[in-house]
Amino acid sequence: MTTFEPAISQDFLNYMETGSSQAWGVHDCYGRAFYMNTHTKRVFGLPDKYDVSGRHFSELPAPIFFACSDKVIEQNNICISERREIRVLNVHPGGDGWFAYVSSKVPHYNLKGEVDGVLSCGYSVTRGWLSAAQNIRKLMKVDQRTSRGQLSLRAGHLPNLSPRESEVLFFLICNQQIKQIAGILSLSENTVRTHIEHLKKKFEVHSISQLIEASIAVGCQDFLPETLRLQQLSMIVS
Repeated sequence: MTTFEPAISQDFLNYMETGSSQAWGVHDCYGRAFYMNTHTKRVFGLPDKYDVSGRHFSELPAPIFFACSDKVIEQNNICISERREIRVLNVHPGGDGWFAYVSSKVPHYNLKGEVDGVLSCGYSVTRGWLSAAQNIRKLMKVDQRTSRGQLSLRAGHLPNLSPRESEVLFFLICNQQIKQIAGILSLSENTVRTHIEHLKKKFEVHSISQLIEASIAVGCQDFLPETLRLQQLSMIVS
């Protein structure tokens, strides 16, 4: 390992800053941040002009680092020492609400072929969730099937869900597959399928797509499960 800061070309810096809406970051081998694009800073709740270069994660004034800096460093060390990509789920408050992000972390190599840090690229798992919610809401506004104005999607009451069922449902609405949900929640795929079957019965539906529609119809897209909302998470999912 080298003690020098990660060597990033100007072209790649320009790409990370202006060519993508993803959350990019570059960290060194010693728990220090050297670059975060504007999107990342907004997700973490840092000012756009805040200079992270050379600051230890524990020094960054963002809730996720107050709570999880040790976890972030541990993840980076695994990525560096094992020379492999890892995927991490982060759930945390940011600039304008709570965020659920999955980040891919890969070793960053300098021109000598030495690992000098970690390159992180994140995407919101709530993107599909919010898009689906908006589409369903549009349908509910315009698609009225009876003279009484009943909605084509049944709007009922939210069933009583267990904490684990709420988590599984949240990630289904986030457009995550069973395998991904199992990895995120450290469950077997069969256990996730069992929770989904329980959810179908509670919502009185027969498919995952119907489950997502029914859950959005009663407002499930508007909140994170309490178990995720009350604790910040930063965990390896693959």
